[in-house]
Amino acid sequence: MAGKIVSGALEGSNVDLASEFTNLITTQRAYSAASRIITTADQMLEELLQIKR
Repeated sequence: MAGKIVSGALEGSNVDLASEFTNLITTQRAYSAASRIITTADQMLEELLQIKR
């Protein structure tokens, strides 16, 4: 028999929640920064096009 079933037992999680939340916050901040960069570049391009006209 490879294993046994234990009634009412909980399986231990193999996920480090602190590490995952840290990764989530880092990713959210990177996304936010990238979004601001794109917005700024778009505004600069709009200004350049207005100057050209």
